[in-house]
Amino acid sequence: MSYNSETGIISAPVSIDDVKRALGESSNDLATLCKSENINIWSKYKPINCKGEFKEYPIREDSDEIVTSSYSKYTCVVRCGMNIPMDTYKNLRNNYGGEGFAINGCYNLYVDNIYGRNGGISADTTTMVSGKHFPKGGANSPYRLSDFRNYNSKAEDNSCLTSLPQHNTVEVNYSSTLKFNCVLYMNTNVDNNTNLTMDDIITDLSLAWSFWIQICYDSPYNTTDKIYKNYYVGNCKKPTDYVYASKEITFDIGSGDKVITIVPFLAYTRNATLYDDTKIIFISLPGAISFKYYPRQNNMESIKSGSSGFVDFSSLRELVGATCICKARIYKLPDVTFTVNDGIFRSVCTYGNNKTTYGRGYVSNSSGQNTGSVTIPEGDRTDYVEIYIRFDNIYDGGYYGQMCQLSFEINIDGGWKQVPPGGSYIMN
Repeated sequence: MSYNSETGIISAPVSIDDVKRALGESSNDLATLCKSENINIWSKYKPINCKGEFKEYPIREDSDEIVTSSYSKYTCVVRCGMNIPMDTYKNLRNNYGGEGFAINGCYNLYVDNIYGRNGGISADTTTMVSGKHFPKGGANSPYRLSDFRNYNSKAEDNSCLTSLPQHNTVEVNYSSTLKFNCVLYMNTNVDNNTNLTMDDIITDLSLAWSFWIQICYDSPYNTTDKIYKNYYVGNCKKPTDYVYASKEITFDIGSGDKVITIVPFLAYTRNATLYDDTKIIFISLPGAISFKYYPRQNNMESIKSGSSGFVDFSSLRELVGATCICKARIYKLPDVTFTVNDGIFRSVCTYGNNKTTYGRGYVSNSSGQNTGSVTIPEGDRTDYVEIYIRFDNIYDGGYYGQMCQLSFEINIDGGWKQVPPGGSYIMN
């Protein structure tokens, strides 16, 4: 016997008994065995619709057969015995709501008979339709016992894998730019010698196809409209470390907390343009990314003025010579560095009859001597860097002995934001 039940592989020479054992079938009829629903469609070697005598290659059909899927009636091409949802950009726009073609079109992938799965029929909860294609018999599609040579009964689903969420939501914290690393990659846990790969199904995947994503988010102008955008990730290439294409995509959708629906697809183009006749292959269900904005935390830890040492803000009693030095704590962020320059901090002093004066902050040492800029590196959000900031000309002259209210601000993310704490002091 040449069927190994541990590996699931049938080795040559192949016998009917080998095939029966591998498939768990009782029939001795070759045609019945070649059309068995127990055939693992993800095996690289199996009966396929191809004319002529057995040959090790092709392992794919010798002509494209166009069919429709069971549930959503995707237009599919039969490849390696399974339905691959492929259509033109124009047709998909017409069929699935115009600009939202990918997200709208991919919602029913999980119930359809594509990529070798059984699928349902719309509005029918009982009928299941096979997603497998076998030889049809006759001179152009004969039943060949030799097609089972190297058949792998333990082959695994090896469809495209991506870094994108599928049918679930992932939360991403950001502090500067909304971005996500979009990766198309191979399954690292299968034996590609006997297991089908996407390169077997799409023989020119690394030569003619590219990786794309489509996103959808709520319109900022009303509560009913949706905005769709397509992003070109990059051309597929021969996998390096199992990766076909990869790029960190920056989303131009505004700032603040955002939730986007996202779905990947393949396009038969090698540039960032989708034409009406560009072929599209759906590969994944939509998912969602919840972007949560986390601002950088900045605090003033202590202050000194005149001959005082550094004390907390409530312990200081007076400001001497309209000058002070503050020890500031600048927290790190995991996705961006930050450079503190002269003028990025300012003091805000209110006093007199609704008088407000702004004092420029200078990066300094603890003695107040200028030191130049300081860069806060990326890091854990709980980690921080302490720096000293000197403030001159906090208030105007002529108000000595009166009380002022002092606070601080930092120019970050395009505007001035308060840096706590502050205090009330006598101006001397």
